[in-house]
Amino acid sequence: MNVVCEEAKTKSEALNQVLSKLNAQESEISYYFKETKGGLFKGTNYECYGYLKVDVISEAEKFLKGILDGMGIDANLEVSTKDDMTTFKMYSSNNPVLIGKDGRNLEALSVIVRQFVKNLTSKNEFKIMLDVEDYKDRRVKNLERLAKNLAREVRNTKQDVEMDNMNSYERRVVHNVLTGFKNVKTESVGEEPNRHVVIKYVED
Repeated sequence: MNVVCEEAKTKSEALNQVLSKLNAQESEISYYFKETKGGLFKGTNYECYGYLKVDVISEAEKFLKGILDGMGIDANLEVSTKDDMTTFKMYSSNNPVLIGKDGRNLEALSVIVRQFVKNLTSKNEFKIMLDVEDYKDRRVKNLERLAKNLAREVRNTKQDVEMDNMNSYERRVVHNVLTGFKNVKTESVGEEPNRHVVIKYVED
């Protein structure tokens, strides 16, 4: 990955030099600054470090491909970015192995790839999701349907309901779909890996 460093008296100058060197727009790069103290009477300069986002995604794709090869799984990867979320969609004849029970293998792969990107960039800004064909899309739809049905049950019986243990992404799906749902609120409780969502009844 090509990381460019430029120094100037202001942050904007340093950033513009990095953009020029990378021949890119600001939205196409990730960057950060470091202050450099000059000698007596010389003031402060700024170092801007920048790299292309597509380079990071490309490195992550190579890394994931290496893991799959090590697992002996021949998979095609489809990479797409939408609304700052990059999705690596995997297609193979070993989908059950990639997914694992309740999606555990897929979640483990996701954690490994996200950590690789964080180590690569020293930042946590890249939103990355792994999917196997349309497994997560189907999982999200099923979760949303289940959450709504349980919320109606809570509203009718006025009794709280605890859902099964879920990862942070799935819990967020439940929280989001029930936002604004009348007479219920959601709360995540427990410690990983046993953290889950409780759907609670609330009065008007």
